[in-house]
Amino acid sequence: MNKLNVLVVDDSNVQRNHVMNMCLEQGVTNIVGAINGVDAIKKLSEDKFDLVFIDLEMPVMDGVELSRKIAKDKLAKSVIILSSKDPSLISSIGTMAESDGLIVLGTFKKPMKINDLVNSLNRLTTHTNSNETHKIYNRLVVDDIINGIKEQQITLFYQPKLTCKGLLLKGVEALARWNHPKLGIVSPVEFITAAEEFGVISELTHYLFDIALKQKVQWRDHGINFHLAFNLSPLSLADNDLAEQIYNQVIRHHIEPKDIVLEVTENAICGEISTAIETLAKLRLKGFKLAIDDYGTGFANAQQLSRVPATELKLDRILVDNVATRPQQLAILKSTVNLAKDLGLTTVAEGVENFDDFQLLYQLNVDLIQGYYFAKPMPPEKLIHWLQVDLAKIRQDLHEKQAQESNS
Repeated sequence: MNKLNVLVVDDSNVQRNHVMNMCLEQGVTNIVGAINGVDAIKKLSEDKFDLVFIDLEMPVMDGVELSRKIAKDKLAKSVIILSSKDPSLISSIGTMAESDGLIVLGTFKKPMKINDLVNSLNRLTTHTNSNETHKIYNRLVVDDIINGIKEQQITLFYQPKLTCKGLLLKGVEALARWNHPKLGIVSPVEFITAAEEFGVISELTHYLFDIALKQKVQWRDHGINFHLAFNLSPLSLADNDLAEQIYNQVIRHHIEPKDIVLEVTENAICGEISTAIETLAKLRLKGFKLAIDDYGTGFANAQQLSRVPATELKLDRILVDNVATRPQQLAILKSTVNLAKDLGLTTVAEGVENFDDFQLLYQLNVDLIQGYYFAKPMPPEKLIHWLQVDLAKIRQDLHEKQAQESNS
């Protein structure tokens, strides 16, 4: 925290000092104040800031104009929006700032609360701009993918999926990882996209699925059994033999198809999807569970959801992250959870990163949760230790926080 450079912009001395003092209490020592937007632009031009607190109602230049200027001239990456106005209005300005390319850590009604500040600062230290993942996929050639498979360089990490009530381990999601011998850590977005472009996504899929199944057998031999979630590329759904091949792999390892959740992205169910539905229907007929992944990032509607033989709806982090401070986002999340329940789908919230969002998901009766607040994706050998030791600590910590909430 003592390395952060923070600018607090507010024409009220009382409100500005309130935020600055709270930052000091959290160990943020490099704090500068600005009395309005023009003053802020001057300071932003003279120094680099990690975070800017923006009050919406200011003379000379209001917070709306200031945030757009910051985004346009790339004067800072992260902001927190503050105002005494209606929360839905503050949230709308936050949405505008995000669409302009800023990382909005929170939108809060004044005066700012200490819990909101702590959660925002924690997000700042871990948050990465989603734009950074959109790289040019020109580092890899097809031989890289083929060799990555042959040499078993590409492997899997696993992220726990917990019941929202009781925090019981329900399953894990298998997530591809690659430590390339020359390029170092390669993003899954990069190598999976490359595999799709080079036409070798089928080879990569079956190779990784076999690793996941072998690992599931090892965990089962240790006396722990839970479902395994595995991602399928939308391109794989065009393969008429996919269902049979997946089924044969599972049977070879003496695993029940009902213990496997196959995930497809929301975009895979948009548009003309007769071939995709055929493949998904075959998988369901063979006993596999199906999840619609990244829901909230695309344009699928209720009618399209009802056409897919899914068993789970995974709520993308775009719907979940910081939802406790965004009333409009909360309204969308509530309606989505209700829609899923009406369709008989299990709801899974991804990207849960703080206590307040977890509490809200708990109150909305979301079924399952996963996210960094509980566990990051981990190598398979660490999962048993996490299950035996870390999970108990997480439950105790949440119990204490929930007790404090009920007493306050």
